[in-house]
Amino acid sequence: MPAQNADIFMIEQEDNSERNLPELYSKTLILMFAILFSTIFAAALLIANLRSLGKNKPALVVGLFAFIFVIATAVVMQVFSLSPTLSIVANVIGAAILNEYFWNKFIGSDFSFKKKSWVKPTLISIAIAIGFFLLLMGSM
Repeated sequence: MPAQNADIFMIEQEDNSERNLPELYSKTLILMFAILFSTIFAAALLIANLRSLGKNKPALVVGLFAFIFVIATAVVMQVFSLSPTLSIVANVIGAAILNEYFWNKFIGSDFSFKKKSWVKPTLISIAIAIGFFLLLMGSM
C-alpha cells in the first residue's frame, strides 16, 4: 500500500472510530449546571449519561446521592443560618463529587466520548427555574 493510501486509510479509520463514540454531557457542563442551577440539575446530566450507556443502577445511585446532598445542604444552611450565596460553594462541591467520584467510578476518567449539545438541557433547566421562581412569587 503506497504511503498516501495508508494516510487516507488512517484518516478514514479515525473518522469511523469517532462516529462510534457515545454522546455524553461533559464534566465541564455538569460543573456549569451545578453552579448556575443546582446539584440536582447537574446530577440529571450525569444520570442521562449513565442511562445512555445502559448503566441504570449507577444512575439510580447518582440520583439518590443528589437528592440527599441537596436536602443535607438545605438543612445545614437553615440550621446554621448561612448566607444563601454559600449554596454556590455547596453546588461546586456537589459537582466535584459527581465528576470526580461518580463519573470516574461509573464511566471512567479516560472514557472517550463526543460532547452532547448543551442547548436542550439548558432550555429545560431555564424553564424549570422560571417555573419555580413564579411559584415562589405567587406564594408571597
